[in-house]
Amino acid sequence: MRTARATADTTADATTHHHRTDVLVVGAGPVGLALALGLARAGVDCRVIEREPEFRDRGVRGKGVNPRTLEVFDDLGVVDAILDRGTLDLKVRTYEGSRLLREVDPTPGLRPTPDRPYAGMVLLAQHHTEAVLRERLAAYGVTVEAGTELLDHVQDAHGVLATVRRGDRTERLGARYLVGCDGGRSTVRKLAGIPFLGETWEEERFLMASIEVDGLDADAMHIWNDPRLGVGALVMVPMRADGNWAVHACVDPDARGRIPAPTGDTFRALFAERAGLPGVTLREPVWSTVWRPTVRMVERYRDGRVLLAGDAAHCHSAAGGQGMNTGIQDAHNLSWKLAAVLRGAPDALLDSYQAERLPVARAVLAATSAQHRALFGADGARVLTDQFVNPAAAGSDFTGLSVGYRGGPLSRDLDDSTGIRAGDRAPDAPCTAADGTPTRLFDLFRGPHSTLLTIGDHPALPAELPFSNGHFTEIRRAAVLDPDGHVARAYGLRGDAVVLVRPDGYVALTGATADPGTLAEQLGGYAPVA
Repeated sequence: MRTARATADTTADATTHHHRTDVLVVGAGPVGLALALGLARAGVDCRVIEREPEFRDRGVRGKGVNPRTLEVFDDLGVVDAILDRGTLDLKVRTYEGSRLLREVDPTPGLRPTPDRPYAGMVLLAQHHTEAVLRERLAAYGVTVEAGTELLDHVQDAHGVLATVRRGDRTERLGARYLVGCDGGRSTVRKLAGIPFLGETWEEERFLMASIEVDGLDADAMHIWNDPRLGVGALVMVPMRADGNWAVHACVDPDARGRIPAPTGDTFRALFAERAGLPGVTLREPVWSTVWRPTVRMVERYRDGRVLLAGDAAHCHSAAGGQGMNTGIQDAHNLSWKLAAVLRGAPDALLDSYQAERLPVARAVLAATSAQHRALFGADGARVLTDQFVNPAAAGSDFTGLSVGYRGGPLSRDLDDSTGIRAGDRAPDAPCTAADGTPTRLFDLFRGPHSTLLTIGDHPALPAELPFSNGHFTEIRRAAVLDPDGHVARAYGLRGDAVVLVRPDGYVALTGATADPGTLAEQLGGYAPVA
């Protein structure tokens, strides 16, 4: 634990006194914003700082929102805004040169079901996702502090003191916890001395750009395969919310190790060489970059009162579109635990964040690395098409819906009365409230509370459930009727059941019944210290 004084240069007239908050979030990308939103809705005082002075308004990073992240966004109250801006209905066309190999429409196989209301990957550039999250966060009175760069942080047993720079002024911000959501080059991670183990694939270079394109059907994404490059030959995806196209191409260095700049001339030359479709015009990029795959992750997510989330903790290939999604799901796992600890739950609850999320990151790194090799191999176009048609069966589940924490420190099954197990994602299902009102489980789960779901006939529980006094998190009881059997099918019920669902939408406890004493024992790991 770093306890030395801040090393940033300061002077008496350029340094203000520090301001105290519960959580300081460093980085206002989608991960930091999702974390702050989860904290704010739980009533936690938080501040969000962002080094860049202006918010992104263009680009093609983080453009796939998977079904599990859509469920997180449902819980956070922003899913409708995301769906309104995003695209779900694109066909997929694959080519070799000017020859069309295949056209598929993945949408018929991606219909919502009662337990999975969001079936497909929504295409939406990251800056739109950020804008939606910022707007929702502002409704809770939290505004991103742009143009604020973290210089240093030190901590003791009571909190963290961060030194930041705004323009030509240096300021100190105090917080009980600090979370680094500041990307692969994380300043927070480096200051905490947490190793970032792995490698950068130096031999691979990809040009990426946002470009206006004329003459190409915008109802489909267009993918050119090459026996040597796979789908690295050329990918063009219409980004309807921006009125332009995301264009990606793998390039080789010349004899002197140089690669072409991502200019309009470069992309037009690549299109002519690798696609050759007549009547198509590529204009000048409105945004462009050069990208190299990096496969790295931390060995721990926490250093005392400093935690990491998203790319600050793990980076991997963009294959499968998992980067932003995995980070947002990190944030959703962490936010309710921070809120609980700040209300008096044992600090050890935060250790479950690493216990649950580090294995997920490790699996994502392995899956995306394997997918990268397959996509950029000779048969890459077929692999990518299959991924869009059936993302849950493309060798790895890129929907995020199968991610869970079975056997984890917060998961307990009392018996075998349910097919669903503690640690699993809690599915949605249409059902009926005890008073006969139609509802769905996600409506009951939505919010910063835990939900004690009872199905069937159970003894009345006491008015005050263990630790439901606001110190941990509100526990709402939901007795539901299941006239159409949707809950029974989704949860694998064999009769009456009790299911405790965490604030992040994962099952904490299952059983045929659960008395107050059993609930108290289960919640002991979350509960306030007496």
